[in-house]
Amino acid sequence: MLTSLHALIFAWLGAITMFTLTVSPTVFATLEGPQASAFLRAYFPRLFKYEMAVGLTIIGLSIGLSMEGTTYQYGLSVGLVVTALACLNLRVIMPRVNEVSDQLISDPTPTIKKRFGLLHGLSVGFFGINAISMIALFAFGS
Repeated sequence: MLTSLHALIFAWLGAITMFTLTVSPTVFATLEGPQASAFLRAYFPRLFKYEMAVGLTIIGLSIGLSMEGTTYQYGLSVGLVVTALACLNLRVIMPRVNEVSDQLISDPTPTIKKRFGLLHGLSVGFFGINAISMIALFAFGS
């Protein structure tokens, strides 16, 4: 079960690395603003839902590992953090990013740009926290 947990962690880290290095730059290099926005608004909800599934799977595998003997509490904690932050991204941050992005089109003031940057940064930060949590789970949870 620990091998499955490690494989899940590395699969997810690979997926978000591929998005960061390939999908995101390609979208902005090849699509116009409205098309890029439409693509990302369709893509991110799916990404956050998969991230929530990864978190829930980490919880499930950690419960399974706990049933084999030692309580795998760190895995439970990481799974809860990953699930919660992905849910916040999906339900709270992403809708606000979309709203501010729409405002930015009609009112590209420094205030709106700053608000967009803060919300986008928060979303990216949640991804980063989740990635670091999973790496720590792999490194220290064994």
